[in-house]
Amino acid sequence: MDSSDIKNIFGSSVQEIRKAVGLSQEKLAELIGKDKNTINRIGTGVNFVTSDTYASLCNVFNIHPSVLMSEKPHFLLKEHIDYRDKINQLLKTLPAEKLKEIYNILTVMNK
Repeated sequence: MDSSDIKNIFGSSVQEIRKAVGLSQEKLAELIGKDKNTINRIGTGVNFVTSDTYASLCNVFNIHPSVLMSEKPHFLLKEHIDYRDKINQLLKTLPAEKLKEIYNILTVMNK
């Protein structure tokens, strides 16, 4: 494996996840403060990213950094999205006082 392989794996993961979450290149570029051409160059493996851009992508996609280095990110992403959907469904059924408890727990976990 060489640096070209790494750029290609990363780029294809970015493209796959971007499409899976329904973002255009333009919207992703806007969200991370880059231009569409930069997103295209990352997605095609021409360019790699700085650690700041890497972090921005992870935050926008709401994923762990390791997912972007996976040749099969859709499996990891699908599981992640499934959990998010299941949690959202459960939250809709809970009374307000339970939602506050869950919010407090998530706030602590996010620190």
